[in-house]
Amino acid sequence: MIFKIAFKNVWRNKVRSLIVIAAVTLGLAGGIFTASIITGMVEQKIRTGINNEVSHIQLHHPAFLRNYESRYVIPDAAAVAARISKMASVKALCSRTRITGMAASPNAAAGIQIVGVDPEQEKQVSTLHLAIPDSCGSYFTGTRKNQVVISHKLADKLKIRLKSKIVIRFQNTDGNLTEAAFSVSGIFQTANTAFDETNVFVRKHDLDQITGSDNGIQEIAVMLLDIDNIPVAEAALKSMLPGLDVENWMEIRPDMGMISSAIAIEVYVILGIILFALAFGIINTMLMIVFERTHELGMLMAVGMSKSRVFRMIMMETIFLTTIGGVIGMSLSVALVAWFQRYGIDMSSVSKGLGAFGFDPKIYPFISTKFYINLTVMILCTGILSAVGPARKALKMNPVEAIRVE
Repeated sequence: MIFKIAFKNVWRNKVRSLIVIAAVTLGLAGGIFTASIITGMVEQKIRTGINNEVSHIQLHHPAFLRNYESRYVIPDAAAVAARISKMASVKALCSRTRITGMAASPNAAAGIQIVGVDPEQEKQVSTLHLAIPDSCGSYFTGTRKNQVVISHKLADKLKIRLKSKIVIRFQNTDGNLTEAAFSVSGIFQTANTAFDETNVFVRKHDLDQITGSDNGIQEIAVMLLDIDNIPVAEAALKSMLPGLDVENWMEIRPDMGMISSAIAIEVYVILGIILFALAFGIINTMLMIVFERTHELGMLMAVGMSKSRVFRMIMMETIFLTTIGGVIGMSLSVALVAWFQRYGIDMSSVSKGLGAFGFDPKIYPFISTKFYINLTVMILCTGILSAVGPARKALKMNPVEAIRVE
């Protein structure tokens, strides 16, 4: 009975109720969409970082990461890779040679990190080959020797283009200085400017032929079937290979891990502030309703309606207003997020600024189902808390005095 009365009371003043519902709807829809943009940017940064740069897990010689000296190779790397590939949670892996060196063109020079790869193996772990536009060459095609894949950023710095020649100098594992000419076969571009500036990719086979010896494997990158398997897989690898450093993507790139954790809190803070502001509007509206219906509430209490029922009625009216606005707001946000998740938000006008922080210029908003579940609880709590003040005000009324109010 109280439920029906409360629902009818909400629509007694349709204009006022619709204004409150619209405020809740627009506030929530705007807040959720803003949160989805922030979350989408971070999710893309992490996904791109994992796919292009760090993978899920990496293994190195314990001394390698101190200063990236190429002499610190993984002992018996082929056998180690074979053991890892047999793990049920492993999707793919690749073994890499990493050497610090310098790239020089007739116009400029730059310090680089030379990554020697098996192209076919690398494609199973990294999506870097997909970051090369059709007009910018390819990712190691044919049997031509000494091909190198560099970034647009580095190509601009060296003032070279596709098929240009560059000289790469480096120190091999024996400590001897070596150099060779390489032809640019592909030019890639990722969202991470820092990564693009320093990394060049060559075939490991070419590096070994240039030095006349095996330069070893300094890094094994592992991609899992599911990112949620990282803790278990990492623990298993540490137990199986105690002589190697085993690190997940958050340990390799702590900046990405920190951003991921911070954003998870930030989106709730944003929505919390919006709901807090909306609560004041709801409280003000319900207090107006209580004052306008002073005579009516006094009559109800005079004819026998208990104060607890009056309290519940005011509570239900407030919760109805908040819930209706919340449901419409969340539904509108779902539609907005779905639309822009399909087509993206083009931010190419500020791509340089975003690239400096590793963000993609095209943003695809994202919000998890868990977020909507938690938000539903937050909305209900806001409705309940907003109702307490006006409901308590109604309880303080003296029925006899309330009846006299016109």
